[in-house]
Order: sequence, then structure tokens, then C-alpha cells
Amino acid sequence: MTTLRTTGTWGSLLASTILAAGAMVAPPSIAAEPEKAAWAMDEIVVTSRKREERLQEVPDSVVVLTSQQLEVSNVNGLRDFVNLTPNLFVRDTFRSNESFLTMRGISSAQGALPPVAFVVDGVQYGSNDFINQDLIDVERIEVLRGPQGALYGQGAIAGAINIVTKDPTNDFEGFGKVSYGRGDTLRVAGALSGPLVEDQLYARVTGYYKYSNGLIHNNYLDKKVDGIDQWSGRGQLYYKGESLKIRLQGGYTRGTGSCCFLDKAPHDGNFNYNFIDANGNYVSVDDVTNPGTMTNIEGKTWDRLSNLSLKTDYDFDGVTVTSISGYNHVYQHAYADADYTSASAVVQDLTFKTNVYNQELRFTSNSDGAFHWMFGGYYQKRKENQHILVGNEPADPYDMDSLVPNVLNSDLHIRSKLWALFATADYDITDKLTFTVAGRYDHDAQDSVDSINPLATAKSATFKKFQPKAVVSYDWNDSIMTYISYAQGFRPGGYTVTGQFDNEVTKNYEIGFKSTLLDGMLTLNGAAYHIDYYNQQISFVDMNSTPPIRGVINVARSRVDGMELELAANPSEKLQVSAGLGVSDSVALEIDPNPPLVPVAAVNSIIGNKSPLVPSFTFNLAATWTEPMGDSLDLVIHGNYRREGSFYHTLNNVIKSGAHNYINGKVALESDSGWSVGVYGKNLLGSRVALYVSPTFTGNRMPNQPASYGVEASFKF
Repeated sequence: MTTLRTTGTWGSLLASTILAAGAMVAPPSIAAEPEKAAWAMDEIVVTSRKREERLQEVPDSVVVLTSQQLEVSNVNGLRDFVNLTPNLFVRDTFRSNESFLTMRGISSAQGALPPVAFVVDGVQYGSNDFINQDLIDVERIEVLRGPQGALYGQGAIAGAINIVTKDPTNDFEGFGKVSYGRGDTLRVAGALSGPLVEDQLYARVTGYYKYSNGLIHNNYLDKKVDGIDQWSGRGQLYYKGESLKIRLQGGYTRGTGSCCFLDKAPHDGNFNYNFIDANGNYVSVDDVTNPGTMTNIEGKTWDRLSNLSLKTDYDFDGVTVTSISGYNHVYQHAYADADYTSASAVVQDLTFKTNVYNQELRFTSNSDGAFHWMFGGYYQKRKENQHILVGNEPADPYDMDSLVPNVLNSDLHIRSKLWALFATADYDITDKLTFTVAGRYDHDAQDSVDSINPLATAKSATFKKFQPKAVVSYDWNDSIMTYISYAQGFRPGGYTVTGQFDNEVTKNYEIGFKSTLLDGMLTLNGAAYHIDYYNQQISFVDMNSTPPIRGVINVARSRVDGMELELAANPSEKLQVSAGLGVSDSVALEIDPNPPLVPVAAVNSIIGNKSPLVPSFTFNLAATWTEPMGDSLDLVIHGNYRREGSFYHTLNNVIKSGAHNYINGKVALESDSGWSVGVYGKNLLGSRVALYVSPTFTGNRMPNQPASYGVEASFKF
């Protein structure tokens, strides 16, 4: 009954918003095109449902950031665009290229697959290891919230992020950009595009270099310990025939960086790292000194990422056949302190390798009419290798070859073979009413071999699930559309060195609306949802192991209630504003009475607790003012604000981060001839938050970066 009342509250709020939106415009004639104001917003076309559609006609909760928005907002990476997206939250880890996402109350568990499908140019990456990369030469980012398993399959249990890079062009064009800021942070990026054979074969090359001494200070070493030195390149070939389109692209990233700049957590005198001191006082997890790490070793990482993809489209009469082949590889080696103190005690040597092969073949209707369909198949082969050595610190702490793993010697090898079949169909019952049905069946066979000091264990399991989706949408007029949907999501189980964990399933009930008002100067979209959540995957630490090891457990039953509301407006020719609110309430309802890894005494205390790493809300506000400075110059002033609600780091709800505010901004002088100069700032309030917390095992936390600022210059042609 409580769930029904909660969902009803969000539904009532959403219904009131729809009625208010409807009152703002007179219903136009169905046959007539809605009039557009002189400074109406541009229409956005998306491919989030694997076909081209106008954003405001997609009956789903979707946020899109265009290339222009990415540029004016100074978006360089994952965290930057997360700050502009309601109900999306990111948490960094001690590995530089790995990040954990939370969407709509569904979070990542360390050791499990991500809950959000991460797709770049049609290729699913399938691992947390590929997510945290710089975003260069991007056309748009599409964020789909809610389970998208009917199209993207396992791992899209919370939603999907679809990144579309810029295509090669038939016209000669390019850009260059350089910025320099606090911490000796240098970024250089550029791209060049043009025809190799006019009107048929085009090419595009993109390059990027980043260097930084870092911003986080180690008080013991008296130096910055979050530096990076990285370069990246991407090349594309695009053939465009009358019926055939082929796009081949490859990319490579290589770099070194700092690792594991973690701050020691307070303990209660008995070395229980629960952020309670010896006097029984709670110490804020976000109160990271200075923020000052105190390790006696500067951790290092060596990273290599590569990808290759081939996309082919062939238009027959009435159907388009699409083939997408992809390969992604990541290698990371890290060496760092393991006791996270200034003592010469324990060090760790970590190696991670992931290879993912993808193949998708789909058939899509391309004719006009009331019925639209798509069906296809998907295959993925994934290999993961993890090697962890922990031992007493050698005489030369940076001599990795002399490390003796007398504390922990762990290997984990995972092999996964996934195949899937999917289909979707839309039928326009009337010119206002549309019914959509979709479904996908995933079959994931996994094998695992793990060893700890050095006992080896082999395991195998198969995870399979049909993921249906049904949507009914209604166009009240040319300006307002409402929809109601039901969908299931699925994230497969897997293995950590502590053992196997089960797959999780969600059932998502959603109502929403989309509206384009005031002659195209305003869009107002919203959604409310309720999620029944089964076998939720949660990170936990096995304290019975020697040494304690992090694994994944399943919470038998949880629920999530929430909503999103988004507004974008052009009040004048000079001003653009946007705002978004996301609310998620994720609660554990039931747990196995004898769960693995969890002390029996802790079971009852978990029931009713908030799910970890789920902010109670997110709010974002952005504004851009463009002031002409003569016939050929514009002064562009942009600012954005983000507030993230409080959240717990662990399922026992002891360690809590409070709400935080972030302000970012950019001021630039832009010329009609293509050049620009400006200044930028990020986290200008200097907000501090613990991004990564290990309350047990070693007891540590990783701080976020403090305020940064700098200058930049660019040109394009």
C-alpha cells in the first residue's frame, strides 16, 4: 500500500504538470504545423531507439546534449555531462579509466557489469573500464533513462548512454583547441575532415593530448598526486553510395597517471573504519583534510585502450539492413600503497585486461505508413583478467619486480559468450494514438577461474532473460504528447574472487509527457516511475576472508520511486536556459536470511535502508547569454549549477555524504570567422566529497578534485 501511495503522489504531480502545460497553449489544428518564434529552439533528431526520430516524439525519458551545448558548457568528460543530466550520478574509483554510474536509483556494484549500457557509434562497450574517457569531436550525447533491455539487452537495466561522434564530411573542415589551467593542466585537441573522393568517400582524423601535474596534494610526500599524461587518436573512413553506407573507424588511447590517491578513514580505536572516532563522534566522510592524502608512495597507472568498428547500412526497397562489428580492448597496470598511510608497510600491484567483441545485425523498415518494425540479432564475446598482488613493501618501494605477494595473490579470469534476439514494432492506431511493443532475449554463458593464495576454483553459469517493453502514447495536439509504459530490465550475475552472484531484474512502470510550447521557445518534459527490483547487486566486503576481500551480494527485493522534470527555453534571442530535477528513493525491502558475506546480525538492520550510492535528488540549472560585440564578435557567458542530494556509501547506512553544490562557468569571445578565446572554471565553490569509500578492509576514501580554472583558445573552419 505504501508503494501505491508513493507512486500515486508522483503521478498526481506529473498529471498536474501536464494540465498546466496544456493550459499554456491553445490546441492547434492537427493538420497544421505549429508556428515557430524567431528564436525557437532547433529541432533535435536522435537515434537512441536505433532509428532516426525527433526527440519530442520519443515516448521515453531522454536527455540530449548537442555539440553546441557540449562546447558552450565546456564538457570534456563523463562527469561534465553528468552534471547536466537529472537522475544521473557518477562515482570515480581508484582506477583512472573506471567510473561507476547510478541512474534512477540503480547503482553500479564493484565487480559487476554496469547498470547503464554505454554505446559509442552503435557499439556497446560492456564494461566499466571503458566509461571514463575524454569526449572529443562529439556530435551529441543521448541519455535514455529507464530500462532499455528490449533494445540494448543486459546491462541496460537502468538506461543507456548513446554517444555519437561527428561523421566525416564531404566539405573540408576542422578545428583546433588548446587550454591551460590550474595544476599545469594542458589540453590540446583537433580534428580534420574532408573528401578523399568527392561525394563518395570521406575521411576524418581526431587527436587529443592531456597533461596535468594534478590538484590533490599529498601532505606526506608534499606533492600533487593526481597527475596525468595521456594522448588519444581516432580515424574514420565513410563511404556513401546510393544505397550503401560504410563507416570504418578505429581509436587508440595511451597514457600514464596517478593512482589510488586515497585518504585514510577515521576508526573507532579498534580499527573498524566506520568514520566514528575513538570518542564515539561521527566524522564526516567528506571532511577530507586539505584534501590531503598521506601515503608514502605515489601510485602510478599505465593505460592502453583501443577500439575498432565497422558499420554497414544497405537500403533495400522498404527495409534497411544494418551490420555493426566492434572490438574494444583495455589494459591497465597500477602500482600503489596498500595500507594508505605514511608507514612503509604494504603495497599492491594490480593488472586488469578486458577484451570485448560485438556483432549486431538488424533489419529496419524504412517506408511510410502506420506500421514500423525492426528485428535483429546480437553476439558478444567478453574476456576479463584481473591479477592482484599485495605484499610487504620492498626496500625500494617502486621496485615492482621485487614485490613478494605474502598478503594476497589473487587471479580472476572470466569468459562470457552472449547471444540475443530482439524485435520492436510501432503501430499508429489513429493519427494520435500509437502502440509500441518490443522485446529481447539474452543468453549469457559465463566461465570463471579464480585463485586466492593460490587455491584455484573453476565455475560456470548461464544467465538468461526475456526483456519486454510496451508503450502507449497519445498526441493531444501538435504540442503535447503523453505516454505510459511497462518494461523489464536485466543485469546478469557474475563472479568475483569471493564467488558467484545472481542476476538482477527490474519491472518498471512509468508515465510521462513531452511538450513544446510558446511557439517553440519552451520545452517541458516529465516522467514518474515505480520500479520493483529483484536480486539487487550490491558491493560488500567479506570480513571472514584473510585478508578481507570485496565481492557482490544480492538483496532479494527492493523498490525505487522517482520522477524527472526538465525545462529548456529561449526567452529571447540572446538567452538560453535549462533546468532539470530528478528524484529517486531506493529502499531495500527483503534480504536472504542467511546471505553470503553478510554477518547474520546485520541482516535485520539492512531492511528498510536506502540503497548505496543513490542521491536523494539531483537538480541542475544552466544559462547562456550571447551579447553581440559588433558585426562579427559575440561575448558568450555560460554558467551551470548542480546540486546533488545526500547519499549513503554502504548498505548498512552508516557512512553518509551530505548534499553538495557545484558551479561551473565559461566566458568566451567568439568570432564569426571561427576563432574564440575565453576563460573557464569548474567546481568554483571548491566543494569536497568522497568519491570512493572503503569503510572496511583498508579503510580509505578518495577525494574529488578542488576548484580548477584556466584559459582556452580555439579555431574552426
